[in-house]
Amino acid sequence: MTKTASSLGIATVLLYLGTAQAATVAEVFTGDMLGTNQRYFESIAGIPRESNGNDHKFKVQGCNVTATIEGGNVTRLKLETGPKCPADLTKFVDSFAPAPGKILTFGAFDESSGGDFVYSADCLSMCGNAYEPSVYALWEGPHAVNYMQVLLEVSLVSDEAIAASDAWKDQIVKVKGEDFVTETTFNCDPQFTSGAKKAFASVPVTAVTIGTGLSSPGC
Repeated sequence: MTKTASSLGIATVLLYLGTAQAATVAEVFTGDMLGTNQRYFESIAGIPRESNGNDHKFKVQGCNVTATIEGGNVTRLKLETGPKCPADLTKFVDSFAPAPGKILTFGAFDESSGGDFVYSADCLSMCGNAYEPSVYALWEGPHAVNYMQVLLEVSLVSDEAIAASDAWKDQIVKVKGEDFVTETTFNCDPQFTSGAKKAFASVPVTAVTIGTGLSSPGC
């Protein structure tokens, strides 16, 4: 009995220590982690649940975080956002980011950063059912934040996101026709930036990637 009780006590202590030492999103999804080596990053974030090439997926406080590791160092971090997984972008781009605690939207970041986004989409029409398409807003910061790039993403799954997508699509079709949309040629035509900006201004972002060498869908 004594041995059993002692073993249970040790197990309880180890469980407590494991819980106490678990990483937080704030510790993992932060500019301080960019440029760190893989061994250090994993000492904080834990063991990745899945790896696909340079992308390694972690679960942190129930939130999905993906670290892109190239040449042994972290070059990009992605957080799938939501009510329980908010993104504090001030930890990457300082005052160019919306205030912490504010719902992250294209409009909120546009207001805080001064805009100059490049908008694009996986598709807006005839997308099929193979995957969930997204709309993106790519921003590159100034020298003050080391030209850090931010890629905001809205997955087209909610009614609000789909309605915004339809509004943007309708604007493009009215000017250029349906083929211009189905062939995603609009991704390379800046005249439709204002339409995307207006349509998606208040739609909550579903993921954000921060780092260097980011890219979004082309035409």
